[in-house]
Amino acid sequence: MQLLAPTTLRIAPAELPPRVRARFATELRRAGSFAQIGMLGAQACLDAAGGEGRLGVLWSSRLGAMGAFRAAFDDDLRHGAPVMPFTFIGMQPHLAAALLAQRQTVARSAHLHLVAEAWPWLLRVAQGWLASCERVLVGCVEESGGDDAAHRSDWCLVQNAAAAGSVRAEPARDPMATRATTADWIGRIGDWRAGARTPLVLAGDGEAWSFGVPD
Repeated sequence: MQLLAPTTLRIAPAELPPRVRARFATELRRAGSFAQIGMLGAQACLDAAGGEGRLGVLWSSRLGAMGAFRAAFDDDLRHGAPVMPFTFIGMQPHLAAALLAQRQTVARSAHLHLVAEAWPWLLRVAQGWLASCERVLVGCVEESGGDDAAHRSDWCLVQNAAAAGSVRAEPARDPMATRATTADWIGRIGDWRAGARTPLVLAGDGEAWSFGVPD
């Protein structure tokens, strides 16, 4: 399996609305911040990777659409009112895939709630999806917990065929592997890809993966 375009975005909460408007105009105005963060990172990764074909979209978060849930409880449910329609839509963590399907041929998609070191599940699932998709977009999206912390949107693209700049990705057995988390494994690959050429081996929850330059 080949991995392309590891992309990491860090977006201050105050910067999110202008970034979304600059990239998508008014398309995502009422989509909710979680979907907006995901779309910014996913589209940046696709722009960097290029290519075409049926796409799988697979991404994770620990807490999901926190902003929309907080709005629902603080503005609606606490006062005994029904949740407003656009707030409810923003609470759906899979919304980014539906929005992406308006731009790409999305064959399948899933959002997973993963604990800190469970990121190898994403690569295992993506590897299986490549039997029915030419490409799988894999990501990790987290909303900021406050104004002093950045939103995170990290993505990469995996496919079977090698391409310019791609990285070979395969399961590994290495007791000396570097521990990585769901929040940082894509960034670690991006940093490694820009420098050393020796293989990078990262370990997560019960599994390690090796990343190297194609033969």
